[in-house]
Amino acid sequence: QSTVSSGINAEYGGVAHGAQPYNHGQLLGWAMDGFKIFAYQDVDGAAPVVDECGGHFGPTDTGDIEYHYHSRAIVPYHLACQGPSLGNCAATQRGTSYCHPGCGADVCVQPGTKEADLRAYLGQWDPTWLDRYTTNDYKTLNNKDASKGVEQMVKNLREKIFGK
Repeated sequence: QSTVSSGINAEYGGVAHGAQPYNHGQLLGWAMDGFKIFAYQDVDGAAPVVDECGGHFGPTDTGDIEYHYHSRAIVPYHLACQGPSLGNCAATQRGTSYCHPGCGADVCVQPGTKEADLRAYLGQWDPTWLDRYTTNDYKTLNNKDASKGVEQMVKNLREKIFGK
């Protein structure tokens, strides 16, 4: 019988659900739009800073910069729409909106992502794409700052939903 305490799974000799401290979450699957879906944590074990759909630009478990989704600790636990949302998630819902609050910008980039790497990734399709949208403050924030902001947002949402 497996013993699970504080997220440690003794049977598998590691953190439950395959997560490893200070690593990007593992690949869970692919969305219908072709982007990857990863477990919750981001690079360095940080909380992912995601858009309304649940995705962002940033390094994955391989270190490659790409747009990808993360599972989340709050509803919706996976995708709310197909991203990047560019602030239009609610328009895709047709009724009840499960859009995540998002990062507060058109395009969400995980803090700590190098701009040159991001532009090289986007440049495969359109080198001026990023210049047409607002972005969160990914250049000056680090993953620890981002995690604190996401943790506070989750706390605020729980209080709003459950009144605690």
